Amino acid sequence: MQRILPHYRKGFFKKLHAAFPETKIFYGQPFKKESLKNDDNLNNKYFIPANNIYMDKRGKIFLSAIYSKLLLYKPGIVISGFSVTNLNIYFIFILKYFIKYKIILWSFGYDPHKGFHPETNFLDKIRLFFYQRADAVIFYWDKGKESVEIFSKKKDHYFVAPNTLDTSRQFDLKNKFDTVGRDILKKELGVSVKYHFIYIGRLLEDKQIDVLLRSYSILESTDSDCGLSIIGEGPMKNILQKLSSELKLKNICFHGEILDEEITGKWIYISHAFVMPGRLGLSVVHSFCFGTPVISQNKTKYFHGEGIGYMKDGINGFLTENGNINELADKMNEIISDPELSGRLRHNAFMTAKNECSIESMVNGFSDTINFVRKI
Repeated sequence: MQRILPHYRKGFFKKLHAAFPETKIFYGQPFKKESLKNDDNLNNKYFIPANNIYMDKRGKIFLSAIYSKLLLYKPGIVISGFSVTNLNIYFIFILKYFIKYKIILWSFGYDPHKGFHPETNFLDKIRLFFYQRADAVIFYWDKGKESVEIFSKKKDHYFVAPNTLDTSRQFDLKNKFDTVGRDILKKELGVSVKYHFIYIGRLLEDKQIDVLLRSYSILESTDSDCGLSIIGEGPMKNILQKLSSELKLKNICFHGEILDEEITGKWIYISHAFVMPGRLGLSVVHSFCFGTPVISQNKTKYFHGEGIGYMKDGINGFLTENGNINELADKMNEIISDPELSGRLRHNAFMTAKNECSIESMVNGFSDTINFVRKI
């Protein structure tokens, strides 16, 4: 059960279905003000739409029209994305006593902005209550599992499925690009500058793209042969475009949303670095699959998403001092000024994707959890 099913999740669910052919994936429509959308090509017998009913102005509290389908299919296991505002959770825990299925929760683990403090935070008490009563819990990453384990009496039903993308598809694209070469791809994309940086993702406040623009303006003032592309949509778009004008940036382009993974792959592939000063998630994996290093900022303990777990400062990218736009600009400059450093970062980024971010690791995490639950 998924609230929505964006394009970057489809590859994983197809592989999960290949491992467990009886699996059906239910998903609903996005909130009307939401920038993230469902994949356009989900006309498949195991991708099943179910209407979402949103109950607040931000689209956080929702209920899905899935219950007649649960009664129809009578599943042995229900796997659901978990949040305390997902009202389906409360109902599936009640219905399990009538339909007799097992419940697996799939969760980041905690509020990324606040951490996990069930001893003082009421919402965390609710989270812990369900973690303990589920038949199993799958966490996005080790840190989520470890944070919850501190407060858990029962722990043997906790598993990790490293959150990632369909890396096999990205690796195939990289191999294709390798045969073409960066210079030809740059011409195809209309990139004439020697050095190029990329941001791909939703234009949200916690991504701190404004910090990127300010840092890039420092770099552009010292080297006019640099360019920056911003790919994505979101509520910060007009603010960022205005800031770009105020900074008098010359070689910057806002491309809007691009969902074609081959095109976005080309943009990452030809870039010297993927720069995301704010919250890191799966963009790290996306970038590393094409051998492109990531530059971000060091943050407090709980700010970043699971993408930070793949980052190794100075090895496959850089983590700069929080709020230090000069250091961020310096790291961008280091990469374009030192071909040996750039080559080393590229190699290490790609090897991180190969060795730590594979889609097979995520499927295996789900498989281990499902097999555990089947034995209960």
